[in-house]
Amino acid sequence: MTRRGFLTTSAAATLLTGCASTVAPSTTAETQYPPVGRFVEVDGLKMHYIDEGQGPPIVLVHGANGNVRDWTFSMTSRLRTRYRVIAMDRPGHGYSQRPATDGANPMKQAQLIADATAAIGIDRAVIAGHSWGGAVATSWALSRPDQVAGAAILAGATYPWGGDGGLLYSLGSGPFGPAIGAIARAYVSGPRVDSMVADVFAPNPTPPGYVDHIGVPLALRPSTFRWNADDIDQLNGNLEQIAPRYGELAMPLEVLHGDVDETVLARIHSVPLAAEAMNARLTILEGVGHMLHHVEEDTIVAAIDRLMTQAFA
Repeated sequence: MTRRGFLTTSAAATLLTGCASTVAPSTTAETQYPPVGRFVEVDGLKMHYIDEGQGPPIVLVHGANGNVRDWTFSMTSRLRTRYRVIAMDRPGHGYSQRPATDGANPMKQAQLIADATAAIGIDRAVIAGHSWGGAVATSWALSRPDQVAGAAILAGATYPWGGDGGLLYSLGSGPFGPAIGAIARAYVSGPRVDSMVADVFAPNPTPPGYVDHIGVPLALRPSTFRWNADDIDQLNGNLEQIAPRYGELAMPLEVLHGDVDETVLARIHSVPLAAEAMNARLTILEGVGHMLHHVEEDTIVAAIDRLMTQAFA
């Protein structure tokens, strides 16, 4: 799956060999980046979401290390002019709460997001999932096909790749995860934030203003860091259970991937998904890395428009 990460394996050694002493009080992530949306309760858990626009509904699911702000940077403003746009923090990320058990399973996360979506009055929608969110989108489509009118899988992590997320995430998912997250928060500051976000966008440039908007400190809160590490470290095993079912997917899929994505590899994930699903259209974007929904925004919007036309015409 990964060659790069938001916090890379090379950063792990630095974090673990002396950064603990640098932890100092700072403005909290919650103060810097408060909730931007509303809350709905499902299964005793509060789920944080934004709900904008009118028209046929689309639900946007973010990837690892992310939250709804990844979508509100620019994509929601593009879509809300003609669709009802919902973007939801995945369980344990942003301001959505995490279930006590099975929280790293894409099927469980899909169930919670699906229930939250139903609770706000949406019975059927198009789903768009980026990266780790692609696993949620395909899980949702498999488990509740009546709710999913179509799905856009954007650089989706959808197949087992025979590994884990790397040293940092393996350590972060263990009992010392919260402490490692606190150390990471101290380490990732100033120019390092720009550099690490640039690594995720590579080889494409980071859009101006993105780093300030996304709220990196939210991902580095100790509990969120551990849950994100759990998500990544357990994903390969969870996908071993999910991927064999992709031949069941009958709704229209738009599967898009950058050809130079080194975080999630197209040949392992998107190419076989498009081949196995019954009604999938594969688009490989030349010269595009992992953050295709920002780099090729017009192409992504056009793909969503096609899905919406098929689903709600």
